[in-house]
Amino acid sequence: MTEWRNKPTHEILQKLNDCSCLASQAILLGILLKREGPNFITKEGTVSDHIERVYRRAGSKKLWLVVRHAASLLSKLVDSLAPSITNVLVQGKQVTLGAFGHEEEVISNPLSPGVIKNIIYYKCNTHDEREAVIQQELVIHIGWIISNNPELFSGMLKIRIGWIIHAMEYELQIHGGNKPARDLYQLSPSEVKQLLLDILQPQQNGRCWLNRRQIDGSLNRTPPGFYDRVWQILERTPNGIIVAGRHLPQQPTLSDMTMYEMNFSLLVEDMLGNIDQPKYRQIVVELLMVVSIVLERNPELEFQDKVDIDKLVKEAFHEFQKDES
Repeated sequence: MTEWRNKPTHEILQKLNDCSCLASQAILLGILLKREGPNFITKEGTVSDHIERVYRRAGSKKLWLVVRHAASLLSKLVDSLAPSITNVLVQGKQVTLGAFGHEEEVISNPLSPGVIKNIIYYKCNTHDEREAVIQQELVIHIGWIISNNPELFSGMLKIRIGWIIHAMEYELQIHGGNKPARDLYQLSPSEVKQLLLDILQPQQNGRCWLNRRQIDGSLNRTPPGFYDRVWQILERTPNGIIVAGRHLPQQPTLSDMTMYEMNFSLLVEDMLGNIDQPKYRQIVVELLMVVSIVLERNPELEFQDKVDIDKLVKEAFHEFQKDES
């Protein structure tokens, strides 16, 4: 249906009249909405009225992809979104809204539904207009899960909704095997919730290391004591640590903060936030843990230069390739 984006309006209206497929109707109405506005008249009233009817028909038929598409076109907002975000915040975590690989908005304080709506639709619609709706669903599910099973979010300081969607899509690919993966947007709300629970399980038994790293990296999960370990590395590294081109200096970090305060953990997360690939993020987290253990067991060691983690990863990979060849 993408070829219809460049067709004249009268042809789109004709196609809309002739078309019985709700998914196609939603696409055509989306084109009209952008081009002519919500009050443009179709055979079923205004464009927005027509989309609302498609939304309701799709809901009665459980066509979840169409429901989500139509809901996004109407900029619908799920009830209880603000309280769900607050549920996450009271657990001492932050929420980020926005598509994977694109700019995210960090939420660290309770916000009104209107502000949340603006953030979600602004951050998501430039990427995939349906994502604004699935992100709302996930916020609701996460708010419920974190209130009832907070341990599932252990080691996760930032709940990055776009990255969680990325993890869920990756999980669907694993489930699909050699077959095409199921489309996340076609899943029912209960299936979405179950998929979320599946990836949140910390003991991902039976997974290969690559899959585990991809999931944990997407979840931004860190091992117990991780931020303390980074602090300990920093104590032995006068020139600081570099990750993905981001420098974490020893000073004034150590003098301005304490090991256990949230601001330091967030500073480390900001540094890791420069990494755009989940599995690489996880490798970096694991490497930082290894470096801290080496320093712990060898108290006489101290890094004289900056610790460039990216360089260490490359060198380790190079050594691995030599061993394998």
